[in-house]
Amino acid sequence: MSAAKIFALLSICYNLPSKMQELFSINCADLARIKKLPPRDQGHYLPFNTYPHGCPLGGFGAGTIGRSPYGDFNIWHIKIGAHIAEELKACCFHVYQKDSRKTYAHTLTARPYTDTALQNFAPPFAAKHARYSAAYPKAKYVFNDPRQPAEIICEQYSPVLPHNYKETSYPVAVFEHTVRNKTTEKIEVALALSWANLTGWGFEDQRPGVQDNWFSFIKNNSNRRHKLRADQKMTAVIMGGSAADTERLALSVAERSRSVRSARKEMDGEIGLAVLAEGTVKTSAQTYFYLQGAGEEFKSFARTGIFNGQNPPHMLEQQNYGAAVAGKVTLAAGETQKITFLLVWDLPVAHFGAGADRYKYYTRFFDRNGRNAHTLLQTASRQYAEWSAKIDEWQDEIIRGSQTAKQLKSEKSRKNYWQMLINELYFLADGGSYWDAQSGSFGLLECFDYPFYETLDVRFYGSWPLLKFWPEIELKIMRDFAANIGKSSSKMTRYHFHTDDPLLPLPKDKNARLLCYDRRKIAGACPHDLGSPKHAPFTSPAGYTWQNTNYWKDLNAKFILLVYRDYVFTSQRKFLREVWPAMRQALAYLQKMDRDKDGVPENSGYPDQTYDNWTMRGVSAYCGSLWLAALRVMRSAAETLGDAAAGRQYAALLTKAQKTFDQKLWNGKYYNFCEGNTDIMADQLIGQWYIALLQTEPILHKSKIFSALKTIYRGTRSKWGLLSGKKSNGQMVEAEQGRDVWVGANFALCSLFLKNGLRKEAEKILNIMAETIYRRGFFFRTPEGWDSQGHFTATMYMRPNAIWSLEF
Repeated sequence: MSAAKIFALLSICYNLPSKMQELFSINCADLARIKKLPPRDQGHYLPFNTYPHGCPLGGFGAGTIGRSPYGDFNIWHIKIGAHIAEELKACCFHVYQKDSRKTYAHTLTARPYTDTALQNFAPPFAAKHARYSAAYPKAKYVFNDPRQPAEIICEQYSPVLPHNYKETSYPVAVFEHTVRNKTTEKIEVALALSWANLTGWGFEDQRPGVQDNWFSFIKNNSNRRHKLRADQKMTAVIMGGSAADTERLALSVAERSRSVRSARKEMDGEIGLAVLAEGTVKTSAQTYFYLQGAGEEFKSFARTGIFNGQNPPHMLEQQNYGAAVAGKVTLAAGETQKITFLLVWDLPVAHFGAGADRYKYYTRFFDRNGRNAHTLLQTASRQYAEWSAKIDEWQDEIIRGSQTAKQLKSEKSRKNYWQMLINELYFLADGGSYWDAQSGSFGLLECFDYPFYETLDVRFYGSWPLLKFWPEIELKIMRDFAANIGKSSSKMTRYHFHTDDPLLPLPKDKNARLLCYDRRKIAGACPHDLGSPKHAPFTSPAGYTWQNTNYWKDLNAKFILLVYRDYVFTSQRKFLREVWPAMRQALAYLQKMDRDKDGVPENSGYPDQTYDNWTMRGVSAYCGSLWLAALRVMRSAAETLGDAAAGRQYAALLTKAQKTFDQKLWNGKYYNFCEGNTDIMADQLIGQWYIALLQTEPILHKSKIFSALKTIYRGTRSKWGLLSGKKSNGQMVEAEQGRDVWVGANFALCSLFLKNGLRKEAEKILNIMAETIYRRGFFFRTPEGWDSQGHFTATMYMRPNAIWSLEF
């Protein structure tokens, strides 16, 4: 039976949507009615409370552009690792329609303009006549005013493709427009894409000295170089002309030739936009227009649907410029035609702090001189239809192959699950991602509030889609961590050490000082992250300074589990053998923290794990279960690599640790939060979660796992999801993070619920997550979580991709 027939049958059985882009859909008029959750800490989180977000455009590590559900371009992650929120009004689509009665002109958006300097642009559509749908990496816009003759549908995407390490990196966006004549007479329809020349622009840090990465544009004025490129296949405008071009003009011919071999500054390069001359599409272009106060150029388009090609009368130094391209068709009654636009940004340099400039991964397939916009446009014009088909095929396979969705009982639950599963993938491009051309190193930010690349305690939850669809990237990340296990740094770092609790096991004077002022990285300790974009990521790891992570009790165990997980699902024995010495060193380092020699390392009375404001003492359920899981996989890894002696050693350690863990924490119903604390922690079985996904024998007794899961569900459930903790008497715990609902941790628990036959519990929590994300305006900006009062923390967060663990 063909795949199409199989999908048709499944559509009948499960009421699957016929188009993947319909998984999430909303009328634009409803966007303003959404009751958004506020940030918990206005001073800290407010800069990132930007709304609404739409499906981002751009490949991995290329810098992304966000187009909102209204149709405007409003979120810019084009500076790698930084968040900029600004509606650039000159960057938009425009539409002209003409029937026998009148002419209609609009911007192809549904959000009213407030910038009087741009009053010469046409008005937007009414929000009630616009609808938005998305299934990453695709989005669809439908503009359909019943008083106007044409329906306009735009399907946009970038070539983010599974198991693809080339096109997935491209800085390319495709906009396929379908225009349909709704009338019984002949009409004219034209679409245009206008864009600002961003080359040479700078960036201003909005909060210098603060760890987060909130920036704004510096719209530098400089000489601009726009070039019209038109042939039988497409009409394009290439915009370049950064300040570096002016410098080059003063050089000799030989010097100039050498100087353009590589772009030198962050926004050196070109931006290209094109309209394809397909079918009967008549193309035109506007090579220049003033960004401040666009005039006659757009009046001409609004009257005729064609740009007259006349540039502004004067090229002014104080002006910034843009360009536009347009396609026009004549439609018979009921006829449909397509008008396709392409946008590319060839900006090869990624600039980080400390003068750390790198080249983006896509330059492996072009060159680094920042003169490849036209080549990128030509490549996209040849391949865009194939990309679109591959995306659709990929999404069909996800939905058809999801065993988790088949366990869910209601159609609503399945649709909720699919929209989260597919749309959470947005973060892989939009989460400040960087992919290095020289080394192949890849990194996602934890979030823009906490801008650290590949934060390991978080990627432990959120790295599942990389493993599933881009395993070579995943293995490279873990190789980078392994290479840093044995390294130490002489650089001293001041840690914030935010806790009022006394240190327990070690001499207070010495160790209190160490926790506050210590080496950045100690040999044997797994680094918290691979660095910050404000410094030198990948060469200067461990950028996080809130707590001293040299003594954290979860990182080393998580490193071991991540490595072994990656081996199990890729079968790369060479990889396992390569990182085996780092695994052994990481375990030995963590074992030294078992100071009373009972077989389980103790927490040290300060927040020494991913819940970095929540203190554990002695043996804890969270870190203890991770230790048990790490010992289990170390035994398995040793046996796989033929190290029988090591295997026996780790087996003996595991037996001892299991006995201690049960004796110190099991209370007959669940595992206590830690020694001397009977609070119920939702994440108490975190180590068992990984063991279950690896499909190996459990590290805890099955009856205790089941009892603990039932207690977690009953004891921590709220209308917002599962709280991270609750007191055994039902009251709230003291720690702020204990009163939070962490989205990624909830997804991990749903995975473990299903592994233990608790389908109803998993389905309920998945639905709560979906309803909060999509009915509270968190689409394409999913936060770390929200508290029991409905205040969110840290949007655009990595951990929610834990939902992909349900597909393993």
